[in-house]
Amino acid sequence: MTLSNGLRVLVAPWPGTPRVAVAVHYRVGFRNEPPGRQGFAHLFEHLMFRGSASLPDGRFFDHVYRLAGTANGTTHQDFTDYYQVLPSAALEQALFSEADRMRAPRFTAANLAEQLAGIEQEIRQAVVERPYGGFPWPLLPGVLYDTFANAHDGYGDVALLRRTTPDDCAEFFDAHYAPGNAVLTIAGDVDPDAARILVERHFGDIPARPVRPAPDLREPAPRADRWVVCGEPGVPATAVALGYRLPDPAGDLPGYLAHVVLARLLTRHGLARPYGPRLDASCGFFGMLAAKDPDTLVIATLPAPGVTPERLVAAVDERWDEWADPGRIAGPVAEAVRGLCAEHHRRHGDLEARCRALGRLEALFGRAGLLDELPGLLARVTPEQVARAARGLRAAHKAVLVMEPAGRRTRPGPAVPVAGTPAPAARRGAAERLGRAAVRPMPPAGPQRDPRLQGLCETVIANGLRVVAVRDARVPLVELRLRMPLGTPGWARPERVDALAAPDRVRASRSARAFGGEFDLSTDGQWLDASGYAPSGALDDWLGVLAGLLLAAEPAEPVPPPAWHDPDRVGDAALRRHWLGGSAGHDDDLAGLRRSVLDPAAACLVAVGDLDPEEFPAHAEKALLGWRAPDGPPRRPLTLHGTEDLLLVRRPGLAAARLTLCAVRPFDGPAEAARYLATAIFGGYARSRLVTRILGRDRVEYEAYAGRDVILDTHRAYVRALVPNALVPAALADIRAEMRRLAADPPGAAETAAARDHCLAQLLSAFDSPRLLADLICQAVSFGQGADWLERLPGLLRAVPPADVARAAVELYGTGRPGGVIVGDVDEALLASGADLRIVPLSSGPGRAAAMP
Repeated sequence: MTLSNGLRVLVAPWPGTPRVAVAVHYRVGFRNEPPGRQGFAHLFEHLMFRGSASLPDGRFFDHVYRLAGTANGTTHQDFTDYYQVLPSAALEQALFSEADRMRAPRFTAANLAEQLAGIEQEIRQAVVERPYGGFPWPLLPGVLYDTFANAHDGYGDVALLRRTTPDDCAEFFDAHYAPGNAVLTIAGDVDPDAARILVERHFGDIPARPVRPAPDLREPAPRADRWVVCGEPGVPATAVALGYRLPDPAGDLPGYLAHVVLARLLTRHGLARPYGPRLDASCGFFGMLAAKDPDTLVIATLPAPGVTPERLVAAVDERWDEWADPGRIAGPVAEAVRGLCAEHHRRHGDLEARCRALGRLEALFGRAGLLDELPGLLARVTPEQVARAARGLRAAHKAVLVMEPAGRRTRPGPAVPVAGTPAPAARRGAAERLGRAAVRPMPPAGPQRDPRLQGLCETVIANGLRVVAVRDARVPLVELRLRMPLGTPGWARPERVDALAAPDRVRASRSARAFGGEFDLSTDGQWLDASGYAPSGALDDWLGVLAGLLLAAEPAEPVPPPAWHDPDRVGDAALRRHWLGGSAGHDDDLAGLRRSVLDPAAACLVAVGDLDPEEFPAHAEKALLGWRAPDGPPRRPLTLHGTEDLLLVRRPGLAAARLTLCAVRPFDGPAEAARYLATAIFGGYARSRLVTRILGRDRVEYEAYAGRDVILDTHRAYVRALVPNALVPAALADIRAEMRRLAADPPGAAETAAARDHCLAQLLSAFDSPRLLADLICQAVSFGQGADWLERLPGLLRAVPPADVARAAVELYGTGRPGGVIVGDVDEALLASGADLRIVPLSSGPGRAAAMP
């Protein structure tokens, strides 16, 4: 519908989620900026979160954080979007907050200075401090395009932005943030009639204002190839990016989609000869159908040593020549189309992504329904259309951006000179007039219904494998997860499991792509996970890929394990080795290692999606009929050693240390709800004790949070912290002080109620997509719960008494001497103040798990 003030409103009910997403797309991006105001659209996006008449001083996020929601915004070429995802009970609060800043944002000098500092840091991290900064965006548009709108840098010049006044902001708001220049989208658990009433209530009285005409973005295609070479110090190789003009999606959508398929072919198949790492080809700098015409096909890569940029560009032309013959690409085009359709369904099977895409397509093209039409339109792309696109690119002139190693950084100047161009003058007092709007009370949240699984089957098949299937028909895909504990040999030498899994990972991934699916094999030191998805009609094909991996007679020849860079993974590997007593175990027996890990009786298989839950176990049993438990005696419970030791793994050069403090606690089903809330209270959300303590310091210098997981054969409660190396003793003292305070000042009824509200709301996010639901069910099952845990947990959380939560908090986190691990460039002498801690230094080679001394 369209309100009388011009606001366009989309309401998209989406059964299956208990949450709602709200997005507002304004038809203004950095291509709307006049000379002298480059970067202004991005600055303005930041300012819109800092205050409005009824929600001043950053209070916009209060309702979001309280209800475990998310809120953010992004600036693109032709639009800026703002979005929230919350429990459906908070729909009116989300609409109120968006309407308040559409009606009366507040712009102050203090907020402006704060956001300018933040943007300066963002630009520095994205294009100055990052290797290959600005490659390919935002540099490539300045090579391909001529007009200021299309060519200029959307980040802008911080020195120029510092001239901005609050009145400038008010004028930009008046020109571009009128209701008639916006699209409001509501998706998820929403009743259209109720939504109409709420939208009229909160947006209907915002006055209509004239809408500034969109800029004329038309410009002729380049008449010759354009090359720009930049220098970049400290990088090992030359980077090359190519930019081509795309067909106008509004006028030639089939031609545009043929280029989407062609880009996928190039990413999947690369060049005819091995000129380096695979190419990354995409339509649009920010994704498919994310900008009006003109838009860009982007190709980026690092050529192999000795391959010049000129030779690489010639190789791309050779590929276009080869693919100009439709007969040669019929099979690859069909596979690429299957993959694109499945990926489209999966990406937009997420509530936030679906809501934002509907609003974007309506704002750019007036076609929100295109979102659900795209799989069918992609399926109609023919090899002849793709071949025609390849011939067009072969004949077209392109932009080539080369970034090569050099002693100093060099960048091209602005494609269109803007020096000396005055910024438009703002009317005096504009910001003050905006700030006079009446203050309105935030409406209360409504009642929230608990989540429900639409269809559930949980069983154990003949070989001992636990199988869980859940119906979720929001998209025509099935998400699949197989999880297996690595077992003692794998826990002792997780890098050997990594090496063993690598060849299987490559083969299985290729097999799944052939039918439009995805298959990934990964390890994290604790589990071996096979995960991915399949179109509903290819479910048996995915199970066949899984069976081929599990039933292989002999392990594939291992490849060298990759270096481990994640400090959490390095630390947890060190803990497992230490708790096992340091035994390496089964070092060279790859076949034995494979058999010990691939045990169906210890594994679980989860399927969530467009399937019949009652029939799925039979499909799994048929596919995995030959997968049996390994011969030998049953596994014995582990005896753990040194669980109260604090390990120190030195990693010179690591900018910040990773601190993990943990306590081993056996599984206790009846106490799980109390433990759940205790974890949140201690360090699991924005109002937790740990976060409050850190925010109470003079400045925020480190991050810390609490959680629980499974490690080896037991459960643990942990605190993780990311800390500058020199501050590790102070952070350790802070965390331990909060641990001791749990007994002296236990959580009471009010603290428990606030944590309960947050946890109940956070739980609902598991239902945002089939993908998330599969992840959470797999995690719950591997944690020792039933598949219906997500349904039972809300009632358990409401029933648990505060006294039980207080006892659980002391049990989990009030330990007198926690064990754990510190990974970082930390000297043992720095930790001497913790005299009651047993510090155990470990040696660690680069990128490997720590070894016992």
